[in-house]
Amino acid sequence: MEIQTVQTVAAIRPEQMAGRTVIVIDVLRASSTIVTAFNCGFASVIPVETSEQAYALRSSDTVLAGERHCKKIADFDYNNSPAAVRAGKHTGKHLVLTTTNGTRAIQKTKKAKHVLIGCFLNALACIEEALNKNCNITLYCAGTRGEFALEDGLAAGLMVHLAKKRAAAIHTCDVSEALEACYLQMAPQLPERLLTTTTGRRLVQHQYTEDILYCGQIDLLKIVPIVREKRILSSVSS
Repeated sequence: MEIQTVQTVAAIRPEQMAGRTVIVIDVLRASSTIVTAFNCGFASVIPVETSEQAYALRSSDTVLAGERHCKKIADFDYNNSPAAVRAGKHTGKHLVLTTTNGTRAIQKTKKAKHVLIGCFLNALACIEEALNKNCNITLYCAGTRGEFALEDGLAAGLMVHLAKKRAAAIHTCDVSEALEACYLQMAPQLPERLLTTTTGRRLVQHQYTEDILYCGQIDLLKIVPIVREKRILSSVSS
């Protein structure tokens, strides 16, 4: 089995998706928000690219969450904030989500055989689910504003490390190897280290420190979000 890591939305190529299990990683914050939403009772998450698409889906059964460059979209119920989402219970509701990077990354995975949503919060459950699919794996980092995001790379590195411990024959690319080494070096400093990444600093400036510290917790949840056509549904790992 092979694991490749892609560093940004723009870098993904068709051959890195076709026939593969793709894990979309956007630690700060789309992936973390999606995983948290299921833990708070949402029945599904609907990722959309634009605020107009989100407004069109507004109903008594939906909750709208999203941001553009860290700022909450006007008239939405939430920012793309896992801390805000987890403060409420939303049993049976559907979360409509649009973000600057994460939902764009999800929209580009249509050629993948399986698409999972991963982050620090569900790293072990997510990589185990991916290994169980018995396909080559692509760790797809969303990045930030077209550039590599360290927090996504560290989460990918963690998943590479966990995969190696659970499967005897894992072949990895150089990027995956580098990110594993980076994670192992920085692991003792998580989640505080995330406060100093490019995205982390932006979020601190916008008063979202609580989100960062929450998103940096490892294996807090066993929830594995799985993309099914235009919706994301939840699978709970045993």
